[in-house]
Amino acid sequence: MAKTSEERMTIYDVANEAGVSITTVSRFLNNPNNVKDSTGDRIAEAMDKLDYIPQGNTGTRAKRSVGRIGVLTPFFPMPSFVARLDGVIPPLREANYEVIIYTIENPEQLDEYLTSVPFTRRIDGLILISVHLTEDQHRILSASGLDIVMIESDDENYSRVLADDFRGGQTAADLFLKKNYLPCAYFGDINNNLSYSCHPSESRLIAFSERLKQGGYQIEDKFILESRTTVDEARRVFSELLAKGERPRAIFAMSDLHAIGVLKAAKDFDIKVPEELAILGFDDIEAADWMELSTITQHLLDSGRIAAGLLLEKMSGKVETIQKVNLQIGLIERSTT
Repeated sequence: MAKTSEERMTIYDVANEAGVSITTVSRFLNNPNNVKDSTGDRIAEAMDKLDYIPQGNTGTRAKRSVGRIGVLTPFFPMPSFVARLDGVIPPLREANYEVIIYTIENPEQLDEYLTSVPFTRRIDGLILISVHLTEDQHRILSASGLDIVMIESDDENYSRVLADDFRGGQTAADLFLKKNYLPCAYFGDINNNLSYSCHPSESRLIAFSERLKQGGYQIEDKFILESRTTVDEARRVFSELLAKGERPRAIFAMSDLHAIGVLKAAKDFDIKVPEELAILGFDDIEAADWMELSTITQHLLDSGRIAAGLLLEKMSGKVETIQKVNLQIGLIERSTT
């Protein structure tokens, strides 16, 4: 019978559940390569079933090299995440690691991944893209002994690669103020309430609004729009605004997908871009170049490449300290501004 939550599971419980000796469980925790695969699998399954988390330093050395790196992300296959993966995969493949992508669709699924001992045993390291961890999730992941690097999440517990979302919002406002593209609008992401994800849309809006205020302009509530991050949804929402007879002089979109949707809606209403409506995106995905879309780049490919490099250094033992890499954003003006 399983113990209550108040009773902490011990190595004795794991040994009993797996049908092995305590010595075998201890050997598995400290050096899995000295335990048969079949026996190790039974022990791992017992740990998972009993929700057993090794205490102290035990378990931090319990890493069997399996030649795989996990990438955990909420929004795959969105173009910005694919671009990051294009940076992640080559250095890991060069180091002879297979990359396994795990997608998150709800908080329960994230909990299921992180609390599953078989999950952590299938990989040698983990890259989390735009994932927000709770304190409990951090504690559980820390106990796994995995080397971890984050992209887009400014979590001080881990090495991480960040883009300056705040500076991105300021840059957009500076451009609109300089060109007198007023009144202007902001198009954000409707998924800002997801507990397990980072919220760059919110940071970009705050910075955008504050810088506009400094320039003597306040963005109107009716010009703060949001939708899911798809071209069709952004096109629909912006079309509804235009159908009401409302038209900003310019719009800053939190993603290039939103911006492309706005561009399509403008075409539907025979609005000239940029003469009547200027459009600025964020990310600089490949499609932005095809569409001649002005955008703010956060160097997606570089963020993935740098994160992979940080992880390989941590796994090799060359770097033990937590590292933070800030990537500078850049304005790319094409034909829509």
